[in-house]
Amino acid sequence: MLRIPRAVVPRSHSILQEWAFEMVKKQGNGIAGLTTIRPALLSNPGRQDLALAPVRQRRDAPIRSRVNPVCLKLRFHHYKSVQWILSGGPMAEAYTPVVAHDDCRGCLVCGRTTEWFMEFARLAYRLTGLNLRDCLHWGHLFDNPKPLIVPTSNLRRCNQQTLAEVRESYFSLSQVCRPPLQKLWERDRVLSQSERFEDRLTIVSRMVELWEDGQYIGWPS
Repeated sequence: MLRIPRAVVPRSHSILQEWAFEMVKKQGNGIAGLTTIRPALLSNPGRQDLALAPVRQRRDAPIRSRVNPVCLKLRFHHYKSVQWILSGGPMAEAYTPVVAHDDCRGCLVCGRTTEWFMEFARLAYRLTGLNLRDCLHWGHLFDNPKPLIVPTSNLRRCNQQTLAEVRESYFSLSQVCRPPLQKLWERDRVLSQSERFEDRLTIVSRMVELWEDGQYIGWPS
């Protein structure tokens, strides 16, 4: 019987395998549910290949996530004026915002986080059809410039009179039929639904006052 000579693995190939094995062992390679093993190939002991086998996890083991959820607490900003300039010369592509502040030290609008707004905007739209969301700027201030929402155009759709209509529509409903407000601050836990509504309505009323002063609101960060 003729014997087939055993394949000779080049030294460079063995070094490459060792390097690949070390790289796969490193955490964060995108295969968190897999582990590396070296199968003993008895039929060909002169060669060892890399293989991937699923990890058997315990049922009570915590599930590893790729992204750690982070709860961002965003706040609106308001400015007297907003414009963007190309500060890098004629070939520049990135815009730099230039804003004029009003020296506000923290009012109801910029002092609160934004979680309340979309919930209240849905409530107002449900009650009277008032679209509050389109009154604010939602992009980042450092994004390429977009057309500014002129405060006077906001006042045509949202003013003290329309807010009074929202309030009247809300309190005309029975307590069972009123849309609930569930986005809470710490002190909101002791407030009734009616008191939470009045609290949010007061913030929007402050927004109307800022628009009456010609200011721009939005750009949460």
